[in-house]
Amino acid sequence: ESVYGQESSKLLPTFTLDYDKLVIAVGTKSNTFGISGIDTDEENTFHNPSGTNKHNVFFLKQLEHARSIRNRIIECFERASNPFTSDEEKQRLLTFLVVGGGPTSIEFSSELYDFLHTDVTRCYPDLSDKCQIVVVEAGEHLLGAFSRNLSLYTERLFKKRNIVTLTGESVQEVQDHSVLLKSGKLLPFGVCVWSTGNKELD
Repeated sequence: ESVYGQESSKLLPTFTLDYDKLVIAVGTKSNTFGISGIDTDEENTFHNPSGTNKHNVFFLKQLEHARSIRNRIIECFERASNPFTSDEEKQRLLTFLVVGGGPTSIEFSSELYDFLHTDVTRCYPDLSDKCQIVVVEAGEHLLGAFSRNLSLYTERLFKKRNIVTLTGESVQEVQDHSVLLKSGKLLPFGVCVWSTGNKELD
């Protein structure tokens, strides 16, 4: 017997493989929920390192995403340190938006807080008071799938760290340098990390 490869006309031999248990793992991609302005680029062979169709909006699934996020954060500080950059633009560049309030988003936000306040601000001490982390979550609480005590503890900790949490809010549209929330509020950002779960591949 033989079978055609998916992208080749070459005949490929087939073989039989015995198994005790069969796990079908066809992969996933980041879920954008059809939000206007953001598309996944993960399935393309020559895809954007951010995983999305934008240079400043990042998924958080692969190692290349983490590297791209780090590079973009440093780029934002470089641009904000330019003496010709306006205060408004500095504020935008140093606003780090996290969409999603699940465990991955919460862990990332905490690591980002440490990175900003222990590493980056040593190189840019004059910008340390201009950094802002904002977490947008559609549910009423962060970590909604976990115990209420853990959720409340996280929210108290974030408040103590001046991490802004917008619960009960959802993104309606992703623009070039901002997101439009369902409430009508516009949030400018320098970096947006989109971590709202996964979906099956097309």
